Amino acid sequence: MDKLTEPLVDQTVTAQGVIEPPPPSGSHDTSWSVIERILFRFSFCYIVLYYAPRILEFLPGTGLLVNWISYWWRLLVYELAGVTASSQPTGSGDTFSAYIAELVILILSVAIGIIWSISDRRRGNYIRLHGWLRVLARYALAFVLLSYAFAKVIPTQFIPLQNAQLAETYGRSSPMGLLWRFMGFSTAYTIFGGCAELLPAFLLLFRRTALLGSVLAFIVMLNVVMLNFCYDVPVKLSSINLLLLSAFLILPDMSRLYQFFVLNAPTQPSDLREPELSNISIRRTALVLKYAALVILLSLSIKASVGRYHHQRRALIAPSPYPLTERGFHWIQEAPYNR
Repeated sequence: MDKLTEPLVDQTVTAQGVIEPPPPSGSHDTSWSVIERILFRFSFCYIVLYYAPRILEFLPGTGLLVNWISYWWRLLVYELAGVTASSQPTGSGDTFSAYIAELVILILSVAIGIIWSISDRRRGNYIRLHGWLRVLARYALAFVLLSYAFAKVIPTQFIPLQNAQLAETYGRSSPMGLLWRFMGFSTAYTIFGGCAELLPAFLLLFRRTALLGSVLAFIVMLNVVMLNFCYDVPVKLSSINLLLLSAFLILPDMSRLYQFFVLNAPTQPSDLREPELSNISIRRTALVLKYAALVILLSLSIKASVGRYHHQRRALIAPSPYPLTERGFHWIQEAPYNR
């Protein structure tokens, strides 16, 4: 068939003969199915309950509010866990109380989702609310990735190997210790890993690059989750939630990604209008607040990482009170082969 007579697919011809492009996916007149609405309500409750307090921790001037929320949340969790409340940090994110907190969030999300589904069952979709939820999810994922990234770009998470570690036998290394020594051996690879987390974090901060950032974040977090499980790093709960959050951001565009990458077919553009602020002054104010918050967040993150870096370096060059033990010698009480 000649190109001039070939029918146009998925295009609209107006009365003036002008060809209009197809509307973007996710148009405002879309009605969601019952399952989609139920899953959205549960996802909304879970993401808000889990990540809203964590985002507040990154914002300056919210210390009192964060402490108040943390106090009452710990009382609830420890009461349900039946243990004595303690605020001493352990360095582990997979404690018994952490699993209880995860269970509480799941139960609350299901309960609120059921009540919401019953009281608002006639609504056809939540497109606008979904847009705001995506903003929350994007920034929550970006903020956490930024904190992870700066701990590697300014190497403070994996410090170089010391004499005491080099003197240990391979069999005395824990799985997590082995991973930490592997990463600490090469500062260049540690910085590379930080850049791999830094790139999706920046991409997530903008609508047009949010999908690419979500895909990269999913790949990065999948690797982190596998390392945490395979090397028994006690931050499994946190990493799984970040992986699921990146999957939540990718899910609305899965059909477009499948058509483009698998079927090699053209696809419609994504609808980037939501959340849409109609007032231009509100849009400008939101834009100023966004960049101000980003500058403050980056400044605080870099300052904290640089401070930890200098503190670690001062500790490393300080003379040891037991220099012989760092060169392979052992106390008589420590190892039976020295007796």
